[in-house]
Amino acid sequence: MSLNTLQQTCLSVLHLPYETRCMMVRKAPDCQSIVQYLNYFDIMSCILKIDTPAVEILVMCAFICCVLIYVQITAIIVATYLTPVMKILSVKMHMNEYLAGITLLAFANSFPDMISNLLPIRAQSALYTRTISNCLVIVLLCGGMVCFLKPFKMDGHSTVRDLLFLLMAVELMSYIIHYDDRVSNIESIFLLIVYIIYLIIQVTDLILMRRTIRKLRTEITALRQQPISPARNEKLRNKMAILIDLESNEVMSIRKQDAHFMLHKRSSRLSSSSNIFSTSGRKFERGDVDYVSTRIVLHNKNNTKNQFLWNEFFEKFNPIYGKNWGMLNRCDRIILIARAPLVIITRMIVPEVNYELYKHGWSKLLNCMQIVTTPFFVITAVTSNFSKLYLTWRLSFNMRFACYSMIVTVPAAVFIFFDTRTDIPPPYHFIYICLNAASSFVIVFVCAAEIEVLTTIVGVVFDLSGNLMDITFGALINAILDMLAIYTMTMAGYEKMAFAAIFAGPFFSIIVGMGVPLYFNKKAHQPGSAHFLYGELGDNCYIFMMITVYSTLMWTLTLNFYSRRSVGIYCWVLLFIFLLYAFSIEAKLIHGFGKDPYFPPR
Repeated sequence: MSLNTLQQTCLSVLHLPYETRCMMVRKAPDCQSIVQYLNYFDIMSCILKIDTPAVEILVMCAFICCVLIYVQITAIIVATYLTPVMKILSVKMHMNEYLAGITLLAFANSFPDMISNLLPIRAQSALYTRTISNCLVIVLLCGGMVCFLKPFKMDGHSTVRDLLFLLMAVELMSYIIHYDDRVSNIESIFLLIVYIIYLIIQVTDLILMRRTIRKLRTEITALRQQPISPARNEKLRNKMAILIDLESNEVMSIRKQDAHFMLHKRSSRLSSSSNIFSTSGRKFERGDVDYVSTRIVLHNKNNTKNQFLWNEFFEKFNPIYGKNWGMLNRCDRIILIARAPLVIITRMIVPEVNYELYKHGWSKLLNCMQIVTTPFFVITAVTSNFSKLYLTWRLSFNMRFACYSMIVTVPAAVFIFFDTRTDIPPPYHFIYICLNAASSFVIVFVCAAEIEVLTTIVGVVFDLSGNLMDITFGALINAILDMLAIYTMTMAGYEKMAFAAIFAGPFFSIIVGMGVPLYFNKKAHQPGSAHFLYGELGDNCYIFMMITVYSTLMWTLTLNFYSRRSVGIYCWVLLFIFLLYAFSIEAKLIHGFGKDPYFPPR
């Protein structure tokens, strides 16, 4: 193999003549190191044998459709499996909405971004530009969505604290990159310590708040026993108001789905369009789910252990089951049918645990099957990714360890089948949350990795710079993945949890999502690495991020921490301006905020 072939990157192969691409793709080691489960370079050059620009454009359109499929799979995983599990964990761990948002939801949203930063294809990418632009788009797109859909009263001191932490993260990362023109391991570890301090502060705040609530309850009880007087009544009213405000943020419960919102949404189509931009004062109260009752509601000791075994099994695989088909319009029906294969595939792999459903989503036969299929899928996906052995266009699936897992899982499935009933979940149903989380995160990782490779290929083929792809299409796709979880939580009545994750997720992405990849990226430790880490559009992202944080501080303080629909529109307008700047710089219509390279005269 020649030296030129060894030094040839797979992305540059896409600029070679069509007839030489297949040979270069098969010989260049980089073509296997930067792909994941499917070798799209081999598919393009050797399987499809692209030989004209028109065919290449058609293949790129097919790749874009693949990206949409991966996004749809992620949407199904987030809405159907991850979101209910996050609610359950929040309740079981005695969190409030805010703490659950900045930990569980923020981690679930930022995990794919951190994984994509660890991929080999990102070894010499503008990590700062990519991460800050992702955070910017998430804050503006998702934050604007929450404010527009569900105006609410946010917790003032928590919101300000998160904004200041986010501001500190951006400034700290900028300083570390430019301090000595590289990033050391010590600096990466320091970033992780900062995040640990952040978590300690948040948990301490919750403990102090609950201590204050207990103290207020004691003081109110003592005041009620005192003789009635104007001074006593005034003091009692003040303490009651403070207590009610604190108790609204004390604990998190599992709420019923917001069916009222959907009715309001459908009826609003017939109303005047002028109401779209006004903040409605109408509120809908949701009752909490009695998850003990939903567990035993169908239980009857007189039933046989396997009653309706096959009926509930096939109902779980029916993607239309539970949907009011007659009430759906034509567009909704087409979407439901198009999603059906993806729903069936995910149903086979990921167990569902949802306290809002009857029997908590328990399906005896299906869950017994998943005891075998879920570990088999997870182990195969992980071990195959580590082995990195390719059969031309796809990864060679290493099933050795997955087969060994069946020694344990098959007897366990048989035991569970004979031990459980169809009308009530077993006492150990909570264990399925571990299988749910493991399989969900593996699927999200696979989708995020494939999306990363596909968007990079599409950008190279259409001659778009990597920086532009990162801060526009890449950031928007990443934000859409986050928006799916945030939208689901918002519509379920957890707008405080969703809004907290909008700021905590970017903080996690900057501190941990960059700190961990920079620790393992040897190229980032070399002198001069700050140039490619910061990127050509790093200053643009930095300035717009500062505008976003400071303007958010201004409108929250001005509106006394009440969100408004007009604020959501403002966020979207600011996002549009940011994207307009990026495309204008790419088209050479305007100059970026960054400095031009300067070469001193000799």
